[in-house]
Amino acid sequence: MTAPTPDTYDLSVVVPVKNEEANIAPLIGEITAALRGRARFEIVYVDDGSDDGTAEALRRARHETPELRVVTHERCFGQSAGLFTGVRAARAPWVATLDGDGQNDPADLPRLLDARDADPDPAAVALVAGQRLQRHDSAVKRLSSRVANGVRRRLLRDGARDT
Repeated sequence: MTAPTPDTYDLSVVVPVKNEEANIAPLIGEITAALRGRARFEIVYVDDGSDDGTAEALRRARHETPELRVVTHERCFGQSAGLFTGVRAARAPWVATLDGDGQNDPADLPRLLDARDADPDPAAVALVAGQRLQRHDSAVKRLSSRVANGVRRRLLRDGARDT
């Protein structure tokens, strides 16, 4: 088998996880259902030091999903570090990120690709972003996010509601 080259993939889907054993197989199934036949893609899971059955669930999924790659942190470094590791490991020119807890719908990925492809000058497109309308976070997380987004909006004045 030849090693993949950067032009092998159109899209890398990066999913950082910590203790998400129950969500591994369903989310991978949703990603592959959304993208197979639509894009040449890889799925890069970053196991951020899980101490449940996440590693085993990823091992099982690798046997069933040829698009899946797994990168492992020996201990927990946090979601931002997981994203950083996954993006660095990505082999495609475009990267999509999803939360491992299923709060992002992989069915939205083709719409993001369509929005990217709709620009008459593809070289002018550097970022395509979606926005999660329903969050299932704790009150502290929602408040922290609201404050951080408010500060960000005041500093950048770019019209983005949430990042």
